[in-house]
Amino acid sequence: MLVERIPSDLDPVSAFPLLADLGFLANADLPDRPGPAYLLVAIRCAPTLHHYDPERIDYWVTAGGRGCPREITRESRLPLETTFSWGLIRITDRLRISNEYLTFGGRLAADSVDDTVVAVFTSEAPLLRRGGHSQGWDHGAECVGAFFGRVMLAVDYVPGFESIFGGSRPIVRYAAFVIDTIARYRRSVILRADDPGLWNALETEERRLRAAHPSDWTTALDLVAAIGSTIRAS
Repeated sequence: MLVERIPSDLDPVSAFPLLADLGFLANADLPDRPGPAYLLVAIRCAPTLHHYDPERIDYWVTAGGRGCPREITRESRLPLETTFSWGLIRITDRLRISNEYLTFGGRLAADSVDDTVVAVFTSEAPLLRRGGHSQGWDHGAECVGAFFGRVMLAVDYVPGFESIFGGSRPIVRYAAFVIDTIARYRRSVILRADDPGLWNALETEERRLRAAHPSDWTTALDLVAAIGSTIRAS
């Protein structure tokens, strides 16, 4: 489920009442919505059958310069305070039906509250719905997925790139996405005509990031150069 606004300082205890009748709750932090981005998930001891009942959360962290999969279930050791990395977050229920998200990384807090495991994913960059049983796709999610595909090429072929990209701040990884994607739109009249809303959003984010995060923007330019060199070589 997606909402327009939720509090900006949530932790598992304060998030718990928001999930009273829900299995998950998301705020994507798209350019036209207030941030930061959140994904809140409740794993209960028994299904409520009212909304969607997650039993497992899969996500990624960066450890030792490499991407490593992690999971949260009712058996996980809690409380948990950590960072999560870029890529896919998947929540799955007892029937193995999933809802998915694309993220540039952020902070994760999880704890048991009244016998419910509550996980709070927070990011300074958009965290976009990628479809699933209970939701559609956020505008731009397909482009983020394509960008992550290009990142994986660089991970495979550029020495040390996985460590550099994984060690970057989420806002730097997001800026790299904006730089890479807006360049593709500038080169293509067809892309701009097919999705003028995304084109306008990319231009808005380019101006905002360059003004508010100039050093992060410069770092992101180097990441995009490495990604581009891989694509040209392939």
